[in-house]
Amino acid sequence: MTATLALGVWTFDSKLSLSGDNAEFIVLARSLAQGEGLSYIHSPEPGPATKYPFGFPLLLAPLAWAFPDDWVPMKALVLALFALGMGMLYQLARERVGVWPALAVVALSLMAGRSYLTHDAAGMAFGPMLLHFSHQVMSEVPYLTFSLLALWLVDRGVGRDGLRGNGWLLGGLGCTIWACFIRTAGIALAAAVASHLLLRRDFRRCLLFVGATLVCWLPWTLRNQAVGSGGVYLKQLLMVNPYRPEQGWLDLPGFLERFIGQVDRYLRGWPEVLVPSLSGTDSILHPGPLLLIVLASAATVLCIRRGEHLLLLYTAFYMGMLLLWSWPGERFLVPVVPVVVLLGVWTVLQVRDRLAAMGRAAHHAGRLAAWGCLAAWLIAHAGGVGRLADYAGHGYPANWLRYYEAGKWIEANTPEEAVVLCRKGFWMHVVSGRRVVGFPFEEPGAVLAHMEREGVDFVVVERLGYRQTDDYLVPAIYEYRDRFQVVWYDDAVPTGVLRFLPATP
Repeated sequence: MTATLALGVWTFDSKLSLSGDNAEFIVLARSLAQGEGLSYIHSPEPGPATKYPFGFPLLLAPLAWAFPDDWVPMKALVLALFALGMGMLYQLARERVGVWPALAVVALSLMAGRSYLTHDAAGMAFGPMLLHFSHQVMSEVPYLTFSLLALWLVDRGVGRDGLRGNGWLLGGLGCTIWACFIRTAGIALAAAVASHLLLRRDFRRCLLFVGATLVCWLPWTLRNQAVGSGGVYLKQLLMVNPYRPEQGWLDLPGFLERFIGQVDRYLRGWPEVLVPSLSGTDSILHPGPLLLIVLASAATVLCIRRGEHLLLLYTAFYMGMLLLWSWPGERFLVPVVPVVVLLGVWTVLQVRDRLAAMGRAAHHAGRLAAWGCLAAWLIAHAGGVGRLADYAGHGYPANWLRYYEAGKWIEANTPEEAVVLCRKGFWMHVVSGRRVVGFPFEEPGAVLAHMEREGVDFVVVERLGYRQTDDYLVPAIYEYRDRFQVVWYDDAVPTGVLRFLPATP
């Protein structure tokens, strides 16, 4: 934990992370801190939030209350939870593979993956995925910590009889439910725990756990139905493309096509996640995906034979959920990478033990080869940690810097009640402190009518790379150019703030 924390402090990035989800969690935490419930207070007419569970914003709320205008303490909390999570991973691994292999599991997890950092004249730069997310105000790392804690506690407690007095199992079941309230993906963890109990023919405790989970989740579900239209994620899951709702809903062949496509993407992408040097895989017939398939098959067979169901079930449920999701993403893999690494190391050690039966020479050769490969791998990819630290020491990428400066200009030069229309609303609200609205992805007349209806005062035109700005916002500005006045502009990366003028009689 201490070493992980030191590494995290070295690579800690105090900038507001570029993902809009970071800013959305900050907004929700501030809403709770201000006593307004889980609401979108960035909007001119705040409404209840139903997309994310309340767990992570609730963890952030005390910091939002104590440091109302600062997101850095929230990032520090995530880093502290990450260090705790790596401690939980070590405990979980140590009881399966021993002390030194457990340390290797933690080291491999810290170095695994390739997170895109920036793009400049030198080309793309990447850093280790888990370390990159270790200071972002996102739910992946807190969920990672509590899911690993739940797995460790359940694994320890399930062999003890009963529930009363069985603090290990009670704590594990409680952490499982809490993980669901941090991230909806926790349903995979709950399903794994319930299935593990079923496979052990522990029907009574399985029913009690499932019942307790449903009872705890029901008030949240009823609240979302009462104040909104239910869960957002279920609707996104059923859509052809959540970013293009006009394309409608998926049918069964559509789900099958998505599933096959995601299998192909993840099979080509997973080798790079686990071993960053295995990049540029164009086919599942590449050695990287083939090696992954062999390792996954061996892990499955060995886990079933040895009764190691819990981690295998969790990985299967979690990955199955990702294969049905609308789009792939590296951040979705953050919570499961350490478990996959642990299963991989455990499988390699099982194979090594079988080779050891062939003689002492084979045993020592296998052991030397394993540790030699680990050392070479860590040395080869240590540069990624340096790139993370270097990225943390620099400012925002050029296009985001202009967007940040636009927000700061708005904060200093507009009234507090001003309404701003922009593409990345949560981010702009956190930076500028102004209420914000988005724009519809429709023709110019509909965009203009939306501005008038929402009482927009200022518009931000950016170059963040989202094509909706050029497809929908810019055409509306050009068609109704007499309704806009440029009040701030930076031509280094064309970014501007425009005043939205009232219609002339």
